[in-house]
Amino acid sequence: MEVRTLNGKLAKVIGGLGVVLGLLIALTPFHLAPVCQRLLELTTGKMVHMRCHYTGQGEVLLGIIIVLVSLIYLFNKTIFAQKSLGGVLMILGLGVIILPTNLGIGVCMNPMECHTTAKVLYVLGGLTIIDGLIAVFQEKIPVSTSKDIKA
Repeated sequence: MEVRTLNGKLAKVIGGLGVVLGLLIALTPFHLAPVCQRLLELTTGKMVHMRCHYTGQGEVLLGIIIVLVSLIYLFNKTIFAQKSLGGVLMILGLGVIILPTNLGIGVCMNPMECHTTAKVLYVLGGLTIIDGLIAVFQEKIPVSTSKDIKA
């Protein structure tokens, strides 16, 4: 059985973009566009974090997983494995989008800092899905070689 491989340049771009997006997703909730830092007081007097804090923790975990999957993608050369990892990237990107909504953990109900965080994460999650789509449909993308370019 013949194992087919992909053009190395496209694989590097897809894998590198995934690593960068994963790092941005992991850094967004607490560094780039921080979630609310306030605590919520319960009726018992106990102070707890708001749900946007826990959404941020989940996004950091998803970002780290995206970085790991992208690194595996970057060093794997078979098309089947790369397409499979592209599908995983798409699912993780969808998770990044869903987590700040009411379908996931969510963010604060009132407009606060965490709503900006959610908007940034929606964009980064969408870009991760696009990166995964490119990985899945990589054979359909025409790649020009330096021989085709007339100087």
